[in-house]
Amino acid sequence: MCVIIGTAGHIDHGKSALVTALTGKAMDRLSEERRRGITIDLNFAPLELDGVVAAGIVDVPGHEDFVRTMVAGASGIDLVLLVVDAVEGIRPQTLEHLAIVEQLRIPRGIPVITKVDLADPDWVDLVEADLAERLGNSPVAFGPVARISSVTGVGVGELRERIRRSAEPTIRRSDDLTRLPIDRAFALAGVGTVVTGTLWSGTVSVGDAVRIEPGGFQGRVRSIESHGRSVALAAPGSRTAVGLAGVEVSSIGRGLTLVGAEDDWPEARSFDAVVTLLPEAPRPLTDRIRVRVHHGTAEVMARVYPRETIRPGGSGLARLVLETPLVVRGADRLVLRSYSPVATIGGGWIVDPDPPRKAAWPSALISPDPAVRLGGLLERRSQGIPRRSLPRILGIPAAAIHENSAVAVGDRFMHRPAFEALRSGLLGRLEAWHRQSPASPGLSLETLRASLGPHAWLADEWLARLSAQGTVTIADGLAALATHRPSSGGGDEEVQALVARIEEAGLEGLTVAQLAGLVRVKDLRGALRIGVDRGLVDAVEKDRYLAAPALAKAAEAIRAAGQGNVEIQPAAIRDRIGLSRKHVIPLLEWADRKGITWRDREGRRRLVPSGDRAI
Repeated sequence: MCVIIGTAGHIDHGKSALVTALTGKAMDRLSEERRRGITIDLNFAPLELDGVVAAGIVDVPGHEDFVRTMVAGASGIDLVLLVVDAVEGIRPQTLEHLAIVEQLRIPRGIPVITKVDLADPDWVDLVEADLAERLGNSPVAFGPVARISSVTGVGVGELRERIRRSAEPTIRRSDDLTRLPIDRAFALAGVGTVVTGTLWSGTVSVGDAVRIEPGGFQGRVRSIESHGRSVALAAPGSRTAVGLAGVEVSSIGRGLTLVGAEDDWPEARSFDAVVTLLPEAPRPLTDRIRVRVHHGTAEVMARVYPRETIRPGGSGLARLVLETPLVVRGADRLVLRSYSPVATIGGGWIVDPDPPRKAAWPSALISPDPAVRLGGLLERRSQGIPRRSLPRILGIPAAAIHENSAVAVGDRFMHRPAFEALRSGLLGRLEAWHRQSPASPGLSLETLRASLGPHAWLADEWLARLSAQGTVTIADGLAALATHRPSSGGGDEEVQALVARIEEAGLEGLTVAQLAGLVRVKDLRGALRIGVDRGLVDAVEKDRYLAAPALAKAAEAIRAAGQGNVEIQPAAIRDRIGLSRKHVIPLLEWADRKGITWRDREGRRRLVPSGDRAI
């Protein structure tokens, strides 16, 4: 079990001293921090807690100039210690840090009043009452206020025990996509490039191929340290230092993200989010307002395009167009700060990390239930979502995805109602074709695919399903309803009349134009098509038909002329059946198509060996 504790609070309220009192480790590792007496960067110390496998504290700066550093440290923590000086009470950065941890939805917190040895107990009671009142409606589950002195040690042991009892790690699955937002990057002798951060999801193992995004820097894990120990594998939720081979430290830094080399983590240029403004925000959010987006350890500028104006204290959907790409995921939390003057104005959560340009905004999109939100995400994507992208877009591991509103189609998930509508559309097109051309055995598969427009790729999937169900038949490149029986407008009498006329013509056959003058029928070509399907007649040329007995006679003559594997000459056929060359050549070409004859390398026509003949 890995538990990350973070500090928050106004500058000089005793956060670093508190961490030192709890862990025995001195904070403010930088000489500049020691010289100025303030924390200006993130610091980390392991914390020994009975019954907790791994725990540690991230100490963040309290000065207003380093709020973005504070946000980077607060992202990914399980428990926040909100620190308030007993003498000064709640100060501006106390409230801003509180707003940040609330927007990040840190699950639990302990309010801590420090320096109680320097304040009158009655005054401390007032500070505690003020703090408890402010935290009463917080979305963070804050417990009772703790009173401590890092100098005298008063309350430190009790606070440590409360931390141990509250040390419930956020549930993170090891079978998830790997993502580690980087909060530090440096070079270390004998190791090379090292990046540190809290492993938000997935695992990292020695030898793994990884990427640093945005940027696509490829590397391999050389070593791992987690909570002060060298390990072969870092678990999700743990503080992790990763030694990398193949990555130059000059190329990377805070704000980038380490991900699995093969995981689906494209750069996000925009995302859709539910945005909430703090009541004290100075103005509403309207189109094109420029804001600072804090996500993970990154801070980037963005333009906001709300669906409707979002007023202070209110919430709404908005698209944020980023000036610098990020690595984001569905359900991620974010903090918003104003461009100038810089102040925290709100936050929110990502409903779609990769939105289509002109997307619908279904109500399911804002559901906290991933199964419901999946329907909304698919509804705005007519082409579905690739299977490998869905864990990132939805924000949960692949194994946790339930297909109640989705249907798997090849390597994609489709919105079930939309997929079913395509089935109805496909069957409707076949029904319309049968009404329009009742004599046709079916509609060309290519025509059917093209009729689905951008969903043409789904035609084969649905045809396979419908064929397996016995609803549709597929043969010779044609699709038809299983109930369809080709019919002529004049019935079988028309077909029989045409076949009789063609039989009378013998080996010369009749053209369509000749038949039109000899037989009065409602659907000449339809009746001919039925005759062909039934094997009663066949076309030896585009518009010339012979009856089956005549064709059998011609085939017999052709086989007789080709006995002994001799070349079949048109003259030999002419002499055998008494036809002119004008009629013999089409018959020989018909024999080629039927697999009776073939052309050798020199172009000479010969009989196909008997075992290979089609007829």
